[in-house]
Amino acid sequence: MVDSLPRLWLLLLPIVIAGCLHMVIVTRNILPGLAVPVYERGFGRNKTWRGFLFVPAVSSLVAPLCLNSVLGDTAISLQVGMATGLGYMLAELPNSALKRYLRIAPGTLPSRHKGAFIFLDQADSAIGVAIGCKLVLPLNLLQMFTLMGFFMISAVIIKNMLYLLALKKSRF
Repeated sequence: MVDSLPRLWLLLLPIVIAGCLHMVIVTRNILPGLAVPVYERGFGRNKTWRGFLFVPAVSSLVAPLCLNSVLGDTAISLQVGMATGLGYMLAELPNSALKRYLRIAPGTLPSRHKGAFIFLDQADSAIGVAIGCKLVLPLNLLQMFTLMGFFMISAVIIKNMLYLLALKKSRF
């Protein structure tokens, strides 16, 4: 099933596509009626119902196109897409709550311990995506940590590309 590093990395493709399309949606303010914060006081204004609905839905819809050749099963591909999309979104909430508790404005980084928050911003969603994959696929611990590393590397590269394309306000 997922017996090689390229195949493991390929598991990230649906969530990467969904995340990039979500940035287009946010930047162009498409579906503004869904841009309602989930819980503004606790998570900030950037965690919206639009993201919670859009990212898992798109990830699951593109997953069969990206993963059927690797997983060989459309139902499993859909499940991986949904699980990684939900995992990505849910895993960002504790970090957002911590930032609100520390009175760090949504979408910003503190001047103090900036590197730690940049790392947390990548690691939280990487953990969520890896757990999402593990809920559907028989991944071992090494594969999960490898998937997290792949996700963090990919996220930094993609976020910088989105920044250069003016689809993201900051590099991290």
